[in-house]
Amino acid sequence: MNPQFITTIPHYNPNPTRSQTFTTIFFSTAIHTTVTSTPAIAREWVYSLRQTHRHSLSSSSLVIALGVQWHPSSSSAATLQLCIDNRCLIFQLSHAPAIPATIRRLLLDDRVTFVGVHNGRDRNLLECSDHGIEVEYLVDLAREEGFGNASMEVMARGVLGFYGVRKPREVAMSDWDQFWLSLDQVQYACVDVYVSFLLAQAFGYPRDVDDDEDDDDYDYSDDDEWANYVWGGEYLDYDDYCNPLNYDEFGEYDPDNCNPFNLYYSDFEEDDD
Repeated sequence: MNPQFITTIPHYNPNPTRSQTFTTIFFSTAIHTTVTSTPAIAREWVYSLRQTHRHSLSSSSLVIALGVQWHPSSSSAATLQLCIDNRCLIFQLSHAPAIPATIRRLLLDDRVTFVGVHNGRDRNLLECSDHGIEVEYLVDLAREEGFGNASMEVMARGVLGFYGVRKPREVAMSDWDQFWLSLDQVQYACVDVYVSFLLAQAFGYPRDVDDDEDDDDYDYSDDDEWANYVWGGEYLDYDDYCNPLNYDEFGEYDPDNCNPFNLYYSDFEEDDD
């Protein structure tokens, strides 16, 4: 994409079929990216995000960049990318057996502003995926800020001062359904959401935050699929609450001490092959 200013380095991963990690050096900033199709890994990434940014979440000031990649011949999303600060997640939807409720709830949380550039198709691509994913509040920064059809490269240069950001068409049109994403694909997806996040910061998002809003008024559904429990001020998934690994020897629920990586018994099961 621009090896003079942007490079991506793969890390050693003992079990790459479960997850892979990379560091992308974007000019002088190191971006840490996780690529996975494993629900438990994606769940832990979002759990860490919620814990780290819990004050922003409670004050409705949390901004997360969201991106989608898809196979050129498909009308559904192959990957979902999320980015906040210098951490990115590339969740391979086309290979994921399920979507954690933690992710669904985050995407439907109207206290969170999701941002991207020229993302008019993203909502439909996610809804048309095998998992039927919905997003509550998704902003197209190019349209909202009056940039019209200007590319992300133009916005990165004009707003952020980054010259030389490029999004090659051959990478954009490559096979995003393949399990082993290339370094170019990882870098493309990472830079796409990272620049979107920086643009949102530069434009002063989120907008119109009501500091007097009562968080207790937030509406959580009570049906079985969306059952929520409260622990330490955080709303929990039904599967988190029922996970026996999250309880200590005295029967107390405490995932921070009992199960810091939010693992499940299924995470220890070996594949049949």
